[in-house]
Amino acid sequence: MSDISLVKIRAIAGTLANFTKKEPVLLLALVAALASALFVHPSAAYIGYIDFKVLACLFCLMAVVAGLRGTGLFDIAASALTRHAGTVRRMALVLVMATFFISMGITNDVALITFVPFGLLLMKDIPNPKTRMTILTLQTIAANLGSCLTPVGNPQNLYLFSFYELSAGEFFSAIAPVTIAGGILLILSVLTLEDEPVRPAEGGANHRIDMPRTSLYLVLFVLSVLAVFRILDYRMVTALVLILLVLFARQLLVHIDYSLLFTFVGFFVFMGNLQEIDQVNRFLTSVVNANVLLVSTIASQAISNVPAAVLLSHFTSDSGELLRGVSIGGLGTIIASLASVISFKFFVRDRPGETLGYLGTFTLWNSGFLVVLYILCILLH
Repeated sequence: MSDISLVKIRAIAGTLANFTKKEPVLLLALVAALASALFVHPSAAYIGYIDFKVLACLFCLMAVVAGLRGTGLFDIAASALTRHAGTVRRMALVLVMATFFISMGITNDVALITFVPFGLLLMKDIPNPKTRMTILTLQTIAANLGSCLTPVGNPQNLYLFSFYELSAGEFFSAIAPVTIAGGILLILSVLTLEDEPVRPAEGGANHRIDMPRTSLYLVLFVLSVLAVFRILDYRMVTALVLILLVLFARQLLVHIDYSLLFTFVGFFVFMGNLQEIDQVNRFLTSVVNANVLLVSTIASQAISNVPAAVLLSHFTSDSGELLRGVSIGGLGTIIASLASVISFKFFVRDRPGETLGYLGTFTLWNSGFLVVLYILCILLH
């Protein structure tokens, strides 16, 4: 084999390795879709598998939130909230609860991208590494739990809200007790931290907001939320968002998480094909419905809660149990919610020598929250 061929093979292998490391869930979705195509050959029926409303609403929300983030609005808000923290507990309470509430509207990953850097800045002078790890872990839990309260808080909620055609009342009654309990647990957890003075955060005060652009994004965000709740036609809203992005903010089109959209497409095809195989359909339906909460919680630990929601929704009509299962299922392992990986990457970049300590702290706190909230979900059922 020539040297040139070896170089090409190494280059391809390196590309595949990077793709696997960067997009493991997307790779899983694509492999699953291709494998299922061996049993149900591709046809025009594949188009019917895809929930275009979910994809369109996700696209709109990701684009608009990316636009709002680019205006500096979130940075100013985060800086203002943390500037006068004063003590460790007060600072932690502000960071954790701000992440908890804001994730309900701007999604769990954007909330972490916004508030984790400010948390790391504030914690720079805290000598106890365990305190730093605990605060960041609680921020991550806050984002994953707070985002569960609304259909637009995270991708799995948006999908389940659309798939089961839930009303606002059905959705909130199913998940509100879990979110409220999670918020109370977060406050109690912050109170366990050792208290000491911290210096105020700097930065954010010199940001300037482009008010016309910010106003445009806020209007588009409201329209996108109305589309999620089926008050406006999602096709009309998607067309409007696309036109305005092309005219006034074309650069935002490169900041959209297209891998998430293709992940959904891959799982849509996979699940559509599984439903066409009678034996598999009957088997999975019996397994899932034996204990929807347990199966969805465990599945989330292994493949994360977004694909778990897509996979299991096709085999159960118990929307409430599945919604609660994938919500608390975002706790536990580092991959149970892909938003958790965001915090992990920020921490490793800021404190590379404390990686194992953070993983231990993260797993301990997440497991505790998961057990308590799982018991609550059993009582609710």
